[in-house]
Order: sequence, then structure tokens, then C-alpha cells
Amino acid sequence: MDSFLEFWLLIILLTIIFVGGLIFLAYWIPKKYGKRKLGIGLTILVTLIFATPILSFVFEDFLFFKSDVKEILNEHGIELNDDFNLKSNEMTGISDFYHRFELEISENDKRKLTKWILKSEGYKDSLPDMFDIRTDKPRYSDSKQEFIVTYQNKWNYVYEYYKQNKQGYSPTLDRISISKEKYKLTFERILD
Repeated sequence: MDSFLEFWLLIILLTIIFVGGLIFLAYWIPKKYGKRKLGIGLTILVTLIFATPILSFVFEDFLFFKSDVKEILNEHGIELNDDFNLKSNEMTGISDFYHRFELEISENDKRKLTKWILKSEGYKDSLPDMFDIRTDKPRYSDSKQEFIVTYQNKWNYVYEYYKQNKQGYSPTLDRISISKEKYKLTFERILD
């Protein structure tokens, strides 16, 4: 375990030295030839090139918009006709990724989605309380099989989607829940 930590600390240190050196050279070389303003411009450009991916990862939750919500829901054939409010959004993890957001939807959209779930081909009337679509399915498959089930429990109308991936790639579990009591849609994506 000690050598693993030392390895990654060394990689991080070397990366910082490399990036810092590039930023320094982007300023120093033009300045040496009397082009100080060009050096400042290059330094800003090189800094932005390396900082943008890091900042986009850090501020990922804040860079999530209604258009992103529509795109994710469209992957499952869901389209909201009326305006909605994004109440919460959270993303965590790198290798084990979890994304969850909640929407406040209109009465018409709730009615439409509830009907869609109840009339869907994969609808199950009764399922165990602790149902998990992944239970009897292998984690990995070269065929990328997809499984869909819809059901209702005490609190929600639920659409679950599970897709296996190749070895080395996390399987995808998407769960969309429509609250029975409120005008709320909850989306969860788990890649583990």
C-alpha cells in the first residue's frame, strides 16, 4: 500500500513540475526576446488549457442545465412538455459514479409519465420491496444487453434501466421515479 501511495504522489509531483515548467517557459522565452506581452498572453493561454479540465470537474454540479436534463431523459424516450424546475443535482465519484437530480414537474407531465409507466411493456404489478434489477444479471457482457422494468411501490412510479458493458467498463443503472404525492421526478444514474 505504501508503494502505491508513493507512486501516485510521484506522478502528481511530476505533473505539477511539468505544468509549472511549461507555464514558466511560456512567459520566460518570449520575455527573453523582448516580447513580454506575448509571454503574458501565452502564460494565460497555457494556464487556461490545464486549468479548464480541472475546474470543469470541480464545478460539474454548477454546470448542469435544463438542456442536460432533457438530453438525459431523452435517452429513455422521456420528453417533458411543460417547463420544470431543477431542484437539486449532485454528482459524485470517478470510478464509481453516481448522479442524482430532482425536478419539479407539471401536473400534465406527471400524469403523462405515470400513464407511460403503467402502460409500458415491462410493467410488473408486484415486485419484492427491496427489488434490484441487477440481481440475477451478469455485470459484464460483450453484447451490451439492456433490461427495462417499470413498477410502482408505496411512494413512486418507477422506471429502471440496466445495461451491461464490456469487461473493464461499469454497467449502467438508471432509475427514474415519479412521486405519487408530489409533482417530483427523481433521476439516478449509478455506474459501479
